[in-house]
Amino acid sequence: MNSSIVIRVATLAGVATGLGLAACSGNQPPDQTLDSGVCATATPDPSTLARVAELGGDYDLVVRARSGERSTRTTHGELRLVPRDSVGVPFYGWTDLSLDEIGAHRLGDPSSTDRSAPGVLVLTSPDAASPGMPGSVTLRIGSQANRSDIVRFDGAYTVLYVRWIETNAFGGDWTSGVTGPEAEGEFCAVRSNSS
Repeated sequence: MNSSIVIRVATLAGVATGLGLAACSGNQPPDQTLDSGVCATATPDPSTLARVAELGGDYDLVVRARSGERSTRTTHGELRLVPRDSVGVPFYGWTDLSLDEIGAHRLGDPSSTDRSAPGVLVLTSPDAASPGMPGSVTLRIGSQANRSDIVRFDGAYTVLYVRWIETNAFGGDWTSGVTGPEAEGEFCAVRSNSS
């Protein structure tokens, strides 16, 4: 057999193997893990929540389970946040995140773009000690949880609690359950190159 043919076959096999590994990794963007880049170095800082108005745009989102039936599992997805002119609700949006991968409850469609029942709703509450400043910023996941025609007081939930906001990223922790937390973990959203 011609040696140049053997080299080409070996090279193509190596390329195919590399592509296969990339496909199996969940198409994880470079530097988009909780243990690298801004996700690894950011620390909780309530004063940064004042930057909530800057959150609009597209993000690469990574979420890891710390507890629950899928502990240590990680899922990746895209997140889009769009301005919404409501008091306490600065943004709504959607995500293609696979909640099942991390053992989180799915309340309707997280990828819903319907403004009256979006897949993601950003909620803020005021800081009692500093009027005009947000005391908390949360992302509630699921179109059923975010319907504007009903007010939910109980039932299943999946919520991301923002603990820090930087120029091109934000993150914190999350919880999901029914009467109490059944799964918890960390998340980080890094602004994508398309934003």
